[in-house]
Amino acid sequence: MDERLHKHGRFFDVWSKFYRNNLFGQALRRVQRMAIEKLRVVPGQVVLDLGCGPGDGAAQLAAAGAIAIGLDYSEGMLTTAKREEQLAGRLLRGDAGRLPFRDGAFDKLVCTNSFHHYPDHFKALCEMRRVLKPGGLMVLVDPRRDHLFGWGAIDLVENAVFGLEEVRIFSVTQWCQLLGEAGFSDFRVEPGKVWSPVEWAEVFVEARA
Repeated sequence: MDERLHKHGRFFDVWSKFYRNNLFGQALRRVQRMAIEKLRVVPGQVVLDLGCGPGDGAAQLAAAGAIAIGLDYSEGMLTTAKREEQLAGRLLRGDAGRLPFRDGAFDKLVCTNSFHHYPDHFKALCEMRRVLKPGGLMVLVDPRRDHLFGWGAIDLVENAVFGLEEVRIFSVTQWCQLLGEAGFSDFRVEPGKVWSPVEWAEVFVEARA
């Protein structure tokens, strides 16, 4: 397995111990809830929570009637997620660049604040499109490069301080280019609300396969 994955997995193994117990983690969970609302889930739909972390998003999807599948590379995050009873048997450890699902397996997909950690960003994006049904909806949120806080949090903190040199974030313009190259047929890319410091530093992507 790619050593880069192990390195980022270890980072999230540590992060899993504090994720729910600090203000930043709470802000990220609120952004995740917003992303899930944008999915407009219908009961019975099969939905992938990619980079599911401690299972909060997948549990919210399950509560809305979806068949929620969570995938993460961090064993620490998955250990926490397995405490959610409604996710029993629906959590997998895996690589976003090689998703262990057939083509068109999901009606919808959500990915929040994990994309920048994937070693091969374009390959992961192509995999996300592959596992969606034609016309299936992806909602993705990630820090954006064209914002000082987003750039600082990733390039200065995660890269320089924690040594995660593979992390990479993209501007709104770059996201539009990536989505088109990955074959998404229709997409919208917008920054978050200006009055919320965390949201304003993020890009919100809605794209159809």
